[in-house]
Amino acid sequence: MPVQGLVRLRRHLFGRQAVFGTKVPATRAYPFKGVPSVELNWTDPDVDTGSLDPTVAPHRDIPTLSADLTDDQLAYNNIPLRLSGFFGGDVEPTVVSGDALEWLYQPASVTVDPMDAFTYNFGDDVLTDWYQFGDGILESVEFTIPEGLGPVTVSDTWRFGSVASTGSTDMPADPGVPEDLAVDTNPTLVYGKDLSIYISSDPDTLAMNQILDALHMGVIRFTREIDEKRYANGTQSFDVQAYATATRSIEFEFTFAKTDDTVGSGSESDAWMSDQAVDRYVRFSFASLVDADTGEPYSWVTTAPCRYYTRTEGEVGGNTVIVLTGHAFYDPNGLGSGSGAAGVLESTVVCTLTDAELGEMGS
Repeated sequence: MPVQGLVRLRRHLFGRQAVFGTKVPATRAYPFKGVPSVELNWTDPDVDTGSLDPTVAPHRDIPTLSADLTDDQLAYNNIPLRLSGFFGGDVEPTVVSGDALEWLYQPASVTVDPMDAFTYNFGDDVLTDWYQFGDGILESVEFTIPEGLGPVTVSDTWRFGSVASTGSTDMPADPGVPEDLAVDTNPTLVYGKDLSIYISSDPDTLAMNQILDALHMGVIRFTREIDEKRYANGTQSFDVQAYATATRSIEFEFTFAKTDDTVGSGSESDAWMSDQAVDRYVRFSFASLVDADTGEPYSWVTTAPCRYYTRTEGEVGGNTVIVLTGHAFYDPNGLGSGSGAAGVLESTVVCTLTDAELGEMGS
């Protein structure tokens, strides 16, 4: 019998759930690296039993279910998983032209968007040892534009509300796990070389204020604190019954060469060093050389209001650089005439991912 349990035979399968608390068959395979963490929190009682060693059996406590996953080359068709997993909102794509579909994210700040929960199936060639997680949401996601402008890389931290296994008697996975899904073997990738950066004091003038010959690398970082809700409803399980986002942070990190736009009077550094916080507007615009449909290239455009919080010094090769970090903020006046909506961020992805491939509309 051949050796079982090969690392390269691990698979990561996701599907967006229609209802919170109800796991669904996975709808897409993703080329990720990493493994989930299942901590059932078996805990010994703090009691005296006449023995130096544990005597009374431990009890189960609230489990900690998570997965730190990485993606060495972000594909346009894999962006909606991250944006839906973090922002939710029941987003569905609209047709741009032919196979080209647009996913538009405008997360709410003063109201609460519904969360999109995902089922995540993970395992390898040993089919009797697959995990099935339910009610997965992203706690954080970080997109890194690398020095050299190669493919954008991603680090995800997922939180899950339930776990089952094909090898568990008390918590069995649904029949059909794992699904027969394969990764896209030749996806269209998001490259740093295809990025244009725009920064302005007015969202309506962003298109006229491209920052040239300055950005070496950058990071788009989404993080939040999540409250897990469990109620005594007689369910006889530790499964999460609802999530609440306690706080949310959207950050942009720019590693800039020293140019007139980035240092000196009237520059981005000058905005950081001001006596009063200066409102800026930023736009990351990726446009691929590959068309999602004839005349409609794959693209990803993110626009947000931004205020600078920190500056640090660095170097790239033999040159000094500055690293400015800004935080997005809620702007009740909107993100420009093209948006027409108040908010903290607008992100638009043009790709070929269908709603069925991501999964049914969220909960």
